[in-house]
Parts: sequence; structure tokens; C-alpha cells
Amino acid sequence: MPPIDTQSSLRTHPDLADIFVACESRHLNEEEFETYLSVVPEFQSRANAAKEMKAKDGAVVRQTIKELYEIYPYEKFHQIAMPKCIRDVRYVTAYATQSMLMGDPDWFRDKLLIWLKTILQSFQYPDIPKGTTRRLNQEPEALQMVESLKPEQRSVYECYYKVKKDLHKELSSDAYAEMEAYLQISIDILSND
Repeated sequence: MPPIDTQSSLRTHPDLADIFVACESRHLNEEEFETYLSVVPEFQSRANAAKEMKAKDGAVVRQTIKELYEIYPYEKFHQIAMPKCIRDVRYVTAYATQSMLMGDPDWFRDKLLIWLKTILQSFQYPDIPKGTTRRLNQEPEALQMVESLKPEQRSVYECYYKVKKDLHKELSSDAYAEMEAYLQISIDILSND
């Protein structure tokens, strides 16, 4: 995964700052994409990745949450948990995409992830029920990481790991290359102390 160039953030660019403020928590619309590309045509690959994310992340998130709920007993502990969970994970993918367009992972961390992590840590998310051996992610790396986490962190890690893994399958290789570091940031921050 190549490092992110944090020296060239577009967040405060005079021709783009208003767009970034207007589209917080959602993907850019076509008019906003056109403006973005008219200002920074050299970032066509970022815009292409953002358009793919806009088209694919909703289905990936819904499927991930469906599978997560088959393993973890969220509904027993939290009211209207599934719609809230889908909303929150979609916020993360939308903010990750916007952060990628800006080239500003610090904004993503500070604007959403630290806030969301505080909220997630206030809940005592359930671990899988005793006797259940199924995990959302079967890769050795993921299984090892899950076992190293506190029980209330495991479902958060599994959720965001699976979203990243499934987006890797759904997105073109170029789009995934643009998004990978931002998706990893969400895993690293949200599932750790």
C-alpha cells in the first residue's frame, strides 16, 4: 500500500472547499464531480474511484451487515441496530471516499473516525455466542487479529475488515488502489483502543 501524500490536501482549495463541506456524509453528485475535475483534472483517477465507491459501497455495506448479524447478536442488545449500523458504516465509506478525493487522511481521522470511535467504545458490543466458531473473515491474518482484540472490539474489526475485503473484490484494481489506505485507516482506528 503506497503512503498517502498529506502535503497536498485539497480540503481548503478555494474552488473545492465549499463542495467538500456540502457533501459531508455523502458521495459527490455529478455536478460536484464535474467541478472537482475542472479544478484538478490531474486527479481523474481519484474521481473515477469515488464514482465506483458511490456505485458499489451501499450493496457491500448492506451485505456485510447482514452477515455480521448472522454471527453477532446485536439485535438482542441494541434497538434498531441494523439500520443504525448500515448508516454508520456508510458514513465511514462516504467520508473515506471524500478524504481520498481531498488527499487528506487527517481530516478523515479527525472529522469522523475519532468521534465514531468514542461512540463505538461507549457500547458493549457482544462477542459471538459461546460455542460459535464461525467468523465473518476466515483469513489467518483476520482470525489472528480478532483473537487479539477485546470481545467488544471484535465485531467492529470484522465489519470494517470485511467491507475493505469485499470492496477489493468489487472495485477495479485502480479504484481500490486509491481507496485502500483510507479503508485501512478506518479499521485501524475504529477497532483499537
